[in-house]
Amino acid sequence: MGDDNVSLIRAIYKAFEQGDMDGVFDRLDEDIDWREPVAYFSSTGGLPGHAGVQKALSRYPEVWERIELLPEEFFVDGDRVFVIGRQRGKASATGREFEGRFANVWRVEGGKAQTFEAFSDTALMWLAMGEQPSEDVLGGGEA
Repeated sequence: MGDDNVSLIRAIYKAFEQGDMDGVFDRLDEDIDWREPVAYFSSTGGLPGHAGVQKALSRYPEVWERIELLPEEFFVDGDRVFVIGRQRGKASATGREFEGRFANVWRVEGGKAQTFEAFSDTALMWLAMGEQPSEDVLGGGEA
């Protein structure tokens, strides 16, 4: 089961990198609980279902000329898959590059990703964008 779960999560990253959003959503449960870090550029906190994920991901092309997630390590504990890697991108507004680390935690059940939680250094992204997060982004997270 662990190998199957890792294969599923690897396929999500590959589909994202190839711009195959159908391939991403095919692997996500319809009711996925998607959680972005507080002060993340596209959203903050929990986003329910495919509509929430689409809302978060729709901001990427507006903000980033290029963005890459480069998973390096996958760890399994029961139904959870932990991914550690690098992320890098180039902000559209400033042309500035950024590179940082990320950790993502997925829970898989029934061959679909049920939950996702991202951890990353949002300050590096905001520096690249030449902005600061707005009060609604900062206040929108969960404690």
